[in-house]
Amino acid sequence: MSAETTATRPPATLYGAVALVVLQAVAVTVLAAALVYADFTASATDLRLAAGVTVFALAIAAWLGAVAWGLLRRRPGVRGPGLALELMITAPAFFMINGGMPAAGWAVMGSALAVIGLVLAPATTRWLGWRERA
Repeated sequence: MSAETTATRPPATLYGAVALVVLQAVAVTVLAAALVYADFTASATDLRLAAGVTVFALAIAAWLGAVAWGLLRRRPGVRGPGLALELMITAPAFFMINGGMPAAGWAVMGSALAVIGLVLAPATTRWLGWRERA
């Protein structure tokens, strides 16, 4: 490790990425809680699909939490799955923008793109221990 990766203080870009990912995880957890309530009040014909959507939302919330934790723990292997998840989040954001919820869609899209930029920032990359190719 070089002197840049052994610094005692993480870069602001890392803190920004972690804060946004935690915010996303909280938002998806709140959404999942609303879905759990809807599952319990749904008719029997809708229950299987509703439960699947709820489990998916809970899995995304857990994945976001794991990404935030991994970034804080300086785990370079969390960067790839985190970026993949953020790219996945941009697809529903696009459909939200075009489907009648533009404010929410732009908020989701903006947060996903901001996390991608912050995680790929050179300071975050060095902090996570990734080395530049020669």
